[in-house]
Amino acid sequence: MRKIRWQWQLPMLLIVIQLARSEESNDNSDSGRFFTHIYKRNLKQLVELRNTSVEPCEDFYTHACGNFDQYMETADDDDALPPYLYNKQDRMEFFQTQHVNFQTLPGKLLSQLYGECKAQEMSTRSRGAHWERLRQQLPFLAEHEEVLSSWPFLRHQWQRKQLDEQLNWIQLAAQLTTHGVPTLLHIYFAQETIYVAPMPELLCPSLQGFQESMSEMLHGRHPQVAHIVAHEMRVLCRGMRGELPLANSLSRSRSQFTSNASQEQLELDDNTIDYFQHFFALLNFTEQQLTTARKLPLDVASITQTWQVLRHTEPRIVYNYVMWLAQQQLLYEDCFQLAQEFERLLHVEYWQWHVLAPQLSRDVGLALYQLHTTRFQQRRRSTLSRRDWYGYLMPAAVERQELQVARLLHAHAQHYLNLTEHELHLQQLQFVSGDFYGNLLQLRRAQLRHSFESPYVDEEDERSPAYFLRHFLHFIILSLHRPMYHYYASQGLELWRQSRLLQDTDGYYTALDCLERQSQQFNDPQQPSIYRPLSSHMVANVFHFHRSFQAALWDYKFWLQGERFVFAEQIVLNFFGLDEHRVLFYAVAQQLCNRHTEIYAAQLNRGYMNLPEFQTAFNCEADAAMNPPAKCMINRCESSP
Repeated sequence: MRKIRWQWQLPMLLIVIQLARSEESNDNSDSGRFFTHIYKRNLKQLVELRNTSVEPCEDFYTHACGNFDQYMETADDDDALPPYLYNKQDRMEFFQTQHVNFQTLPGKLLSQLYGECKAQEMSTRSRGAHWERLRQQLPFLAEHEEVLSSWPFLRHQWQRKQLDEQLNWIQLAAQLTTHGVPTLLHIYFAQETIYVAPMPELLCPSLQGFQESMSEMLHGRHPQVAHIVAHEMRVLCRGMRGELPLANSLSRSRSQFTSNASQEQLELDDNTIDYFQHFFALLNFTEQQLTTARKLPLDVASITQTWQVLRHTEPRIVYNYVMWLAQQQLLYEDCFQLAQEFERLLHVEYWQWHVLAPQLSRDVGLALYQLHTTRFQQRRRSTLSRRDWYGYLMPAAVERQELQVARLLHAHAQHYLNLTEHELHLQQLQFVSGDFYGNLLQLRRAQLRHSFESPYVDEEDERSPAYFLRHFLHFIILSLHRPMYHYYASQGLELWRQSRLLQDTDGYYTALDCLERQSQQFNDPQQPSIYRPLSSHMVANVFHFHRSFQAALWDYKFWLQGERFVFAEQIVLNFFGLDEHRVLFYAVAQQLCNRHTEIYAAQLNRGYMNLPEFQTAFNCEADAAMNPPAKCMINRCESSP
């Protein structure tokens, strides 16, 4: 009786447990289907891109990418594989699809700007239409819209309409610079510090370039007008860049300046004083802020020369050039530029995790990123860690601190991505619906103003939290688009390439000699060969690719050792005729499909054939083309990190 009762109770108990589990995982069911679909789709694409008629041990690039063209012709839009898997493309797609779901104030502002940008992109088909929208939507241009409809101005127009009394190039240039469109000076801030510098790359195209850029605005006017205006503006910009000799009077005044012992003080004439007064007044700085702030002019000689040229140029010509600069800089040809320009605000939105939560929790994302960067961190801490007196006395403490990526990210988010601070700073903005350019410049102005109160952050510094935050967010977004192995194929590989931790001069020259001997021994000039001779530049690319992929391969193996579900993944990969040892070789190769085939095929084949792991993964025979008897770029004294 007891035996019968137990036989009845056991299935019921299992059913109850299964129901409980299904209820617990109900919230995550959507994300599970999401990941399953993505993983299946990418593996299917990976398999279909291969040309199985070519053996991987004969020509791996042709084998991995052989069906690329046919696949792209027949693939559905939803399943189409991009020709080159840039991480930027995934971020762009994520931003485009998720911007409507942004919930923070910075995110909502960016979302509105993006929607307005796409709307004006659809309705604006020419530079002329772009120029009309600028005149209508920028407040400091809208008040002169009727007059500016005849821009650019010739001398007789300027004098007949007495535009000296209406249009002031100093005010216009100051207003544009205040709103993040530098024209004649580049002024930027760090915490309580004002930097004044000449324009780093003052736009100055050829005479034909000027004329082509104004062709829409000058449509219907005499052809000679474009030539006259273009010549005047080109002479002005070349003079400001120091490419033309100064007049005698200007040369004397400049020599007097350069003979002055103090080169750090910027001498202000009436024009520059007027310019700065307008600029700082528009940013609403208090007198105390301006008095206590440090003021650092950079390249004083260049600034002085530029403003000497401006002072001796007709106001009409300067106004024409300032307007042309604004028209060029505000030509938004790709609306994704908003996500790049206001990346800090986008990071504030992403860090709140509203749009990422349906697919992945933040804790899981941090754990994954920490796992994937462990090997990189081990190399980084040994080469970039702090080695002052504290580092020498307590090296272990320094290294442990640098390894705690999650703590770095949280600290950066607390100080620089503080949502309360940004909302307090941005809540004063009043966006006008449908006014893209006016709203864009409002946000630029707020960002410029905020930088005066914020510490400077170098986001390219590998030791800064901002560097890891960007890579962390990019990694998360990429993981939503690609299977995990694609992280190593694009983002992870690029991280290693740019890390500058793989430079090895001796190894490079050894590879140069070895690869040349391989080409001489195995190349067949009568038919296409994977052993064709390489230039020194291509050898450098092969060497760097080999070292970078080797590091990514070590990373991937380390990840596999720590992956609890590797057994389940093996079953999935086996279903597609793959395994965990081969999939990374395919993933990296297919990033290069259809992209400069001659260059990348040589880079990939010569890099792979000199990896013993490749021959092991694909069981290459001793006489296979991708298995040369002597391997290059192998340091026998080097152990895997």
